Amino acid sequence: MKLLTLLLSLMLSAGALAQTQVKIPRKFQGEWNMQPAACGTALNDSVLLLESEKISYYETSGPVRAVLARGHELGLLAELSGEGHTSVHVAQFRLSRDGRTLIDELSTPQLKRYRCPTRRR
Repeated sequence: MKLLTLLLSLMLSAGALAQTQVKIPRKFQGEWNMQPAACGTALNDSVLLLESEKISYYETSGPVRAVLARGHELGLLAELSGEGHTSVHVAQFRLSRDGRTLIDELSTPQLKRYRCPTRRR
């Protein structure tokens, strides 16, 4: 069964929301980009930022409402706002074994993003 289908089944079943976590596991967190040279800049619209309880794309972001993580797979439900609109967003990602790439399983074709170096504060 696909992770997305499992996530949606959990969300729809009685009382499942209380069992579903809302924090993105640390191994998935960080900045991801299709062009590593664009990390930390606004030069590429493929940027994806996964924080503990928030997901951000190029022009939209919002809180994560439910997360289902299984091994190297991550499914999430978020409420995204941007450009004057708010919508429910479902995402499914697959992390490479070495943790360096993240595949967006719901995009066509599937998008492969690379982990950006951690910024020092």
